[in-house]
Amino acid sequence: KLTWIVENLVVYPEKMKENLAQTRGLIFSQRILLALMEKGVTRSESYDLVQQAASRIWETDLNFKDVLINTPQIKKYLSAREIEGCFDLNYYLRYVDNIFKMVGL
Repeated sequence: KLTWIVENLVVYPEKMKENLAQTRGLIFSQRILLALMEKGVTRSESYDLVQQAASRIWETDLNFKDVLINTPQIKKYLSAREIEGCFDLNYYLRYVDNIFKMVGL
């Protein structure tokens, strides 16, 4: 049954890109949270920092990455390069080929 669903799935890549863009980078918030924790920031403080930055994108026309790069409390722990690295979509796609193989596609 799963194979049938996957084989008959209709994918609209342009619409997917559009939907991702509408998040203005918020889909990468978990990676920022984890990067902060890897730097020794407590989970609670990391969460608060990420939430504050995320809330700022709704008050501006900026995207999440730009807000993070320009937030002193974040820059204290993460460089612009480290922040950029958290915004790599390929991180989330790295197992796609294996998943397709597992379901016989």
